[in-house]
Amino acid sequence: MSHIPDSGMSLDDLRERVDAIDARIHDALMERARAEAGIQAAQLAAGAKATLFHPERDADQMRQMVERHKGDLPLATVEHLWRDLICACTSLQADTAVHLDGSADLIEMLDLARFYFGFSVELVPGSDAADVVGAVTASESDLGLVALTDRAELPWWRGLSEAGALVRARLPFVVLDERPADLPALVLAKADSMIDNADVAVYDARWSDLLPGRLMDLGIEVLSFFRSANGVDALLAISGELTEENVLAACSAAGAAPDVLRRVGGYAAPIDGNGDPDDTFAGEDEEPQE
Repeated sequence: MSHIPDSGMSLDDLRERVDAIDARIHDALMERARAEAGIQAAQLAAGAKATLFHPERDADQMRQMVERHKGDLPLATVEHLWRDLICACTSLQADTAVHLDGSADLIEMLDLARFYFGFSVELVPGSDAADVVGAVTASESDLGLVALTDRAELPWWRGLSEAGALVRARLPFVVLDERPADLPALVLAKADSMIDNADVAVYDARWSDLLPGRLMDLGIEVLSFFRSANGVDALLAISGELTEENVLAACSAAGAAPDVLRRVGGYAAPIDGNGDPDDTFAGEDEEPQE
């Protein structure tokens, strides 16, 4: 019987060890699924609806996963397993579909959706981002996935509202060099009310003139913008700690206050998976290309 150098165990012993670990993992997965079903049952008993997506809870779980990760197994692999596990457990009680932005590359959208929501969730391609907003607004618990581009083909975020679809997450959440499923995107979902404690707040802003040139200097990220003959629409991201009055003041300091400013969601700040897990991104260093 052969022995592995420096391990003190034979190949058969190592295989038996792996089998024993696999059995423990499987038992733990079943235990987690039962616990998740208990949470869902308690929520339903309290009058809440079953849902696939819990962005604040998901963000906390992902941060814990990054903080405890060590070893040779790639972080992206662990992230995908964890995301698939979370969604598989919650989808047992939630009848949810994910609507995809048809204006983006379909393969990239499918990769992103499968990476974050697993293979047990129905995926529904839409015609464009506005179609996704409408589908989420018209549904009870469906989600939307919209590709994030500097210059949008239409100001789809005008359809976001507190009574309908809101921006609830930004992907990728764990930022890694050469990661799979790296298409920048926003997750849309309904919420009972506006989330006031999000790390990053998202606003629909509209100017009848040019987009102020110093927004980035004031800590405002332009997620996307749309230029028309009537002016510029922009989807803005800024610290969730600031009030709407603070945002208006920052826009004024950057060059011009918008004619319209509406809060249309928020999300947890992405995690830097390449360095300190406490480091987060809000996109401050990116500038819109006009």
